[in-house]
Amino acid sequence: MIPRKTGYYTIEGLNSFATSYFFNYLLQRLKRDLGMEDLTVLWVCVLHGFLYIPMSYFGGVFGQRVGYFTCLGLGILGQGLGIGLAWIIPATWAQVAGMAVWTASMCLVWPMLEALVSEREPRDRLPGKVGLYNVVWASTAAAGVFLGGSIYRWLGASSLYGLPVAIHVGQLVLLAWLKPRHDAWLAQAPPPAPARPGDPATPHGPAFFMRLAWLGNPFNYMAINTVLAIVPALSIRMGMDIESVGWLMSAWFVVRALGFAVLWHWQGWHYHFGWYVSAFVLLMAGFVGVVLAPNVAVLLVAQVALGWASALLYYSSLFYAMDGTEEHGAHGGIHEAFIGCGIFGGPAVSTVAVWSTGSPSSPAWAVGLFLLGGLVAAWVIRAKATRQAT
Repeated sequence: MIPRKTGYYTIEGLNSFATSYFFNYLLQRLKRDLGMEDLTVLWVCVLHGFLYIPMSYFGGVFGQRVGYFTCLGLGILGQGLGIGLAWIIPATWAQVAGMAVWTASMCLVWPMLEALVSEREPRDRLPGKVGLYNVVWASTAAAGVFLGGSIYRWLGASSLYGLPVAIHVGQLVLLAWLKPRHDAWLAQAPPPAPARPGDPATPHGPAFFMRLAWLGNPFNYMAINTVLAIVPALSIRMGMDIESVGWLMSAWFVVRALGFAVLWHWQGWHYHFGWYVSAFVLLMAGFVGVVLAPNVAVLLVAQVALGWASALLYYSSLFYAMDGTEEHGAHGGIHEAFIGCGIFGGPAVSTVAVWSTGSPSSPAWAVGLFLLGGLVAAWVIRAKATRQAT
């Protein structure tokens, strides 16, 4: 018997909403309320990504060793403590330090959630489980950004801390309720499925597509986290208040969630290189369009491209990482560590570009060139795999 895993998806959705609200509006608070310079905001995002890489890998390995629930509980507790530090001490340094603790702790959470929704799933059910996982976190993240500006405006800056902490307390209660039920199910669950063989429909098997996915997602998050880092400055340049920022800049979040829903129900993109390449090209176009948008209309159109491309590249990475393995905790950690490379790389490249040129538009071209290099690398990997297959 295989459980529906509703509890895991509930924890996932709660964590995604709290994460989206806290991080996005913390950057707004640092810029608008605490007067942080644009370049310093970029440095904060660099720190966030720098921590994300090793801690995600550690989270996957640690969770595989000590158990998914233990690792997940420690991660959620740490997230709450990090936010609590920033809440208790209003100084700028405490905001950054609290975010650092929160980031490191969050890296214990996501690999375990990915593992729990994939655990002991037969191969015919795994795509559906991964698809629902993507829809849940993306839709609740979109809600966190869309509603966050209004929450911040009406409830004040204290909601940036109090609401996520309350959510994390609720998650810990739910986790304690789920643990004995998970142990009872695991004792009678069917054994793990054997490793997935090569796909006879293509000369490039799952290992080839896993390499492509691990390549694509860092570049995906280079674009995404560069956008997140410049949103505070972009919104001020366009004359938006914090509530309008939430409504307008949630567009690509919503498109990404809708894209996940489409890709969940239609699986024709599985193991097809053309879909991967088209997403990469669209990512570049959408990213440059968002960063350089001269008006709201262009900004919205660019966000549509960015959202769809991000959905396909992320979905590819997670699905190919989980397809055909039972070490879901470790592979979830690897998946998140590659995301961390992009979370770090985008703001890092942008920081260097702005520092060296003094131009606020320089991240568009600097990160855009990196995205182009990633696309070229994908073709090189394909060419090498083709030669090996013949």
